[in-house]
Amino acid sequence: MLLVEDEALIGMMAHAVLEEQGATVDWVQTDREAYRAIEANARRLDLLITDINLREGTTGFDISRFARRLSPTLPVIYVSGEEREALVGFAVAGATFLYKPVPEMLLLRTVEQAVTTGLAGPPQPGVLSGTAR
Repeated sequence: MLLVEDEALIGMMAHAVLEEQGATVDWVQTDREAYRAIEANARRLDLLITDINLREGTTGFDISRFARRLSPTLPVIYVSGEEREALVGFAVAGATFLYKPVPEMLLLRTVEQAVTTGLAGPPQPGVLSGTAR
């Protein structure tokens, strides 16, 4: 799984929580690192979790579109402090949105759902029409 998060504290927390549950997580902080990681590991990636606003460079939307070109069924989870309604038009199909700050249990449940069901899975409690808060 690839985690793209430019905020160090959020990235460290998410990385630690996911790895404590047995996930193998590559965490990058910039769009350039994300593009390199996706290009090198596209066939092995089982999930992309990306912040939308990465401050410098391109957005998480751009990164997810690039990833989907190389791996069309890759599940994507967007993480943002902005309202989903303002952003949904830029998202890849079937993506899930989580609002910052993301509670650990919601992150774990959403990741498990994405990895288990992929793009076609139905929403679980806490995830309504691709949105979780």
